[in-house]
Parts: sequence; structure tokens; C-alpha cells
Amino acid sequence: MIKGFGILEMLVALSLGLGILTVIIAHSTESGKAARKITGNQERLEAIFHTVDTIKSDLNKCGMRLQEARKFFNISCFSSSAGTFKCEYGLADELLLESALCGQQTLKVEQNDYFKKDKVILIYNLGAGVWELNEISDCLGGALVLKNALKNDFGRNSPVVLLKKVEYKYYPTKRILKRKADKGNFQPLLEEVSDFYVTFFPDANSVLYRIEVNKKEQVRGYIFLLNLV
Repeated sequence: MIKGFGILEMLVALSLGLGILTVIIAHSTESGKAARKITGNQERLEAIFHTVDTIKSDLNKCGMRLQEARKFFNISCFSSSAGTFKCEYGLADELLLESALCGQQTLKVEQNDYFKKDKVILIYNLGAGVWELNEISDCLGGALVLKNALKNDFGRNSPVVLLKKVEYKYYPTKRILKRKADKGNFQPLLEEVSDFYVTFFPDANSVLYRIEVNKKEQVRGYIFLLNLV
């Protein structure tokens, strides 16, 4: 039973730019709580807000630098299932300085610090109606050495987009929400999670998510994926 609200038990309604976040924190209180209990609640609250900020940042970037390509090609930037979701966006982009032909394994672009070994790239040409994914195996100045030979011809000024993919996964038995970026390993983001779900509304290009911590704190967020409009 909810007996009341303390300093840390509050209703927080925040307008977060492109998304709307509602944080509801409510649980039973007892008089004479020890200082360590208060400190623990503060740390948990900070962890919750850090998680919310991270999710919001990733979702607001979802589809970034991919708007043009998505209009012409079947490129998916968001997917979700029970207890998990993935989103993808462009971290940087450059134009081809020279044409690249089918079978070629190098691309000539302006030097960009974001273009690094093992990163995944998207290259496309609207005029020719072609696109493909590839991976950087080495960087030699502005020349990108590709892991795989090109399957199509790409003319000069074809866009090359460096992709970033993030994935969130809930582990119910361990009560942990984890996050993974690109090819890295899943890293703990929030502990003591008793429930987590995500719902995608494709018609509205929006995402509703809910996090429950210790069956007490509940976090609900509603984010518009404006880059997918």
C-alpha cells in the first residue's frame, strides 16, 4: 500500500525536447529511515535518469543522416520485440570524390575522423537506384579500404554514411537492462529492473517504453522518431 510520498517519492513531469517523459516514483515509506537508505534511493534515482537520458538520446538520433536514403530504399532504422529494441543512425557522412566501380574495394572520400576500421558504412546512388552496406577494413588517409568488393557502380558524389547501431536488451532473470553499441558487448545500464517493454507505433513514428525498477519506480517515455517521418 502507498502510504505517502517522501522527498525522493515524487511525480516528475518533464518535457524533453522531441520526446515526452513521465517519471512516476511511488512506494511505501517508513519513519526513521537510515541515511544509507536515502543515499541508496538517490543513487537509484540518478541511475534511472541516466538510463532515460541515454534511451532518449539514441531514439532522437534514430534514422539521422538516413532520411534521403530511406525515401528510396528499404532501409529499416528501428525494430523491437519483447524486452528489446534496436535503432540505427548515421554518425557521419561524406561524398565520393571519385567514381567507384563494381568489384572495386576502395573508396575515395575526404578524411574524416569518424571513419575507422571495422565500422559499417552505407553507400548509395539515387540516380542509379542502388545501395549496399559494407565494412571498413582499413583507412589510408581519405581512402577507405573495404572488407568486401563493391557489388554495384557508384558515381562521383555518391553519399557514404558511417552507421551506428545500438541495441537494448532486458534480462529478466538477472533483472538488468543492458545496452550494446555496434559490435561491442552488452553493458549493464540499469539494475534491479523488474519489467521493461517497448511498443513501436509505425503510423505515428513513435515509441512508447516502460521501465519498472524493484516493482516500485515506474518510468514511462513516449518519443517521436522525427528522423523517420
